[in-house]
Amino acid sequence: MGNVIATAGMKDLHSDFFKKSHRLVFSQLALSPVEHDIFALFLTKLNKEQWQSFLNKETIDSPQYNFSSDVLCEWFGIEKKYLYSTLRDPARRLSGKSIGVMDDVKRRFKFQTLFKEVRYEDGELTIVPNDLLISEYLSISQGHSQVPHRIFRQIEKEHAKRLYTILCRFKGGNNVLHPQSIDDLHAFFGLLDDKGKLLKRTYAVTGNLINRIIKPAIQEIDEKESLINFQVDEKTGNYGFSYLKKGRKIVAIRFLFSWLEKTNKAEEECRKKLELELSTFDKAVLVYDLVQQYQEGECGNPTVEELNNLVANASLLMENGKLLDAEFMMKFAGAMNEAKLL
Repeated sequence: MGNVIATAGMKDLHSDFFKKSHRLVFSQLALSPVEHDIFALFLTKLNKEQWQSFLNKETIDSPQYNFSSDVLCEWFGIEKKYLYSTLRDPARRLSGKSIGVMDDVKRRFKFQTLFKEVRYEDGELTIVPNDLLISEYLSISQGHSQVPHRIFRQIEKEHAKRLYTILCRFKGGNNVLHPQSIDDLHAFFGLLDDKGKLLKRTYAVTGNLINRIIKPAIQEIDEKESLINFQVDEKTGNYGFSYLKKGRKIVAIRFLFSWLEKTNKAEEECRKKLELELSTFDKAVLVYDLVQQYQEGECGNPTVEELNNLVANASLLMENGKLLDAEFMMKFAGAMNEAKLL
């Protein structure tokens, strides 16, 4: 069968969490809850060493990932007799699922199938990943989300799984989740088709996005993950989020949360080995978006340090299509004046 990476028991996973690269976290990928869990199982087993011989062209066989029925039963929390019926349709959809990976800094994107093949036979699940995406799977040194798979599997709602993944991307340190535009949230929650159009027009109404997706997702995460502390927005009383307006229109959502200090030892060791900081340019891009949405007195407005970094990267920002016009500079001046008073 070529290069098969077998997992006979849960102990063979060798990890309590899976890693998802920053690009994959923010990719356009619509998955059902079971599809999310299948993908998470693959990512939990994945590591770079398994791909060295293929990437070095020492073999033409890319790795295939095989999981025994014992692993599947424990992972999905079901008896063996239910494996076929539980996995059949999600596996069929995954085998043809398209993923959109965006790179706003270099102004490029690509859409590719997630896996070459997903098959179930004799009680075993085999996943053959698309080797054209392996750089996305393995680029965790550029920043990644480390997701405890036990909690992730307990979360039932698709959009709660998505939000939990992004919250895990911003654990402690200097990692800050800036406000997310409504358009970006449409993409992040898998609400767009391959042409960038909303799958359901009802989500064009921001109130529906908040009430049907964001609030239920926060509620379930709050129930399942004891290490996340959601805060209340003092202005609106909203639990776990606030919003930014342009006039009367809501243009972005800020998630209000913090992580408690307790961390998994294996996760902590992994974090020390990897450079999790965004580059200064990536930070400048995030702050650029923050300045565009600037409103005086908003919690989380950029700091002097962040604004100075934006200035230092101004030429690169303009080269990458960011406009530093008069309107932007007026907002920048307001943000800087406010930051200096703090």
